[in-house]
Amino acid sequence: MKHSDYSLIPTFVAIVEEKNYTKAAKRLGISQSAVSQAVIRLKEVFKDALFIRSSHGVEPTQYALDIYPALASAVENIAYMMPEYQRFDPRACDKQFGISSLSVFGFTILPELASLLRRSAPMASMKVEPLYNNEVSSMLRSQHSDLVIDAHSNRYPQLRSKVIMEDTLSVMCRIDHPRLTGNSISVEQFLAEKHVTHSQLDQKSGYLVGRGLKDEAILTKRSIAWQCSSIMEMLPVVERCDYIAVLPQKLVDQYLHVHKLKQLKAQFLLEPIQIAIYWHSSRTNDPSHRWLRSQVELAAMQYSNR
Repeated sequence: MKHSDYSLIPTFVAIVEEKNYTKAAKRLGISQSAVSQAVIRLKEVFKDALFIRSSHGVEPTQYALDIYPALASAVENIAYMMPEYQRFDPRACDKQFGISSLSVFGFTILPELASLLRRSAPMASMKVEPLYNNEVSSMLRSQHSDLVIDAHSNRYPQLRSKVIMEDTLSVMCRIDHPRLTGNSISVEQFLAEKHVTHSQLDQKSGYLVGRGLKDEAILTKRSIAWQCSSIMEMLPVVERCDYIAVLPQKLVDQYLHVHKLKQLKAQFLLEPIQIAIYWHSSRTNDPSHRWLRSQVELAAMQYSNR
């Protein structure tokens, strides 16, 4: 590679991430013609087609995907060495951050985060949106969201992640449930009852399924009678009906007194749930993003210690 060819690397990274020559050109502040010329030279340098045209733009070849992480990291490291990135003052920050999250964290971690940001970054703002699993990578790559908060799993191998909290699961029912009169529940009783779940647009079996839990096979056999758009909607439904629900223990501890519910011991649901933040690798060294991640970690720690 010639010295002049190194200037083509940001173009390569932008095309892989945008999957569109026009969007890559707009992002880089150059013409689409300049992008096309850069692609021709990149193909000569790497001896590979690199990008294949599709109905919506272009798709990177396997070779392009293989070399992308190293080149994207190089571009990122150089960018954050520039003077404008050397200093970050949260009190002077007026940007809007974005987080995509399961609704449960709107009642647990996120209120703690709001309190932290109000004090340390009073000029900044936050936009929280529902988490749709089929859009996670694209949301983070395009910076539509800065972070995703979700149960930790191997669902997003292409993203960076860090575990920030651990919780367990709890089975809840109404205090005067006609069949569940004791303080525990067996697998047979669990599967015999109707369930309330928190479901997302892109899944029907509840937010706990598909996350690698040891007892997932049991969860997939549930008879689901009611699907809620928010986890907090589950509590009054369980209170008014003979349904049961599986909820995070810390949430149960916080809101059990508000509703006429009781907790049932379930020996088959003892596996802890890890909560993690996910982000795109291109944001790892961004000072403002590092600061945001540290604040979410602190919020999770404060909530866990309450």
